[in-house]
Amino acid sequence: MYTGTLIQDLIATVEAAERGALRQKQAEEQELQRMFDLQIRFSHAAQQERIFAGAA
Repeated sequence: MYTGTLIQDLIATVEAAERGALRQKQAEEQELQRMFDLQIRFSHAAQQERIFAGAA
């Protein structure tokens, strides 16, 4: 029997999907930020090694 909650059920489903997509986007952005930070640190460390390579 129809209970009259179809619209509410659809809205709840869409909201749950939006929350899931937002969580996924945030996780991806955090991962990209970590990768960027590592790249910057690696680049900076590599530059410092070049400076001191001929000092000995």
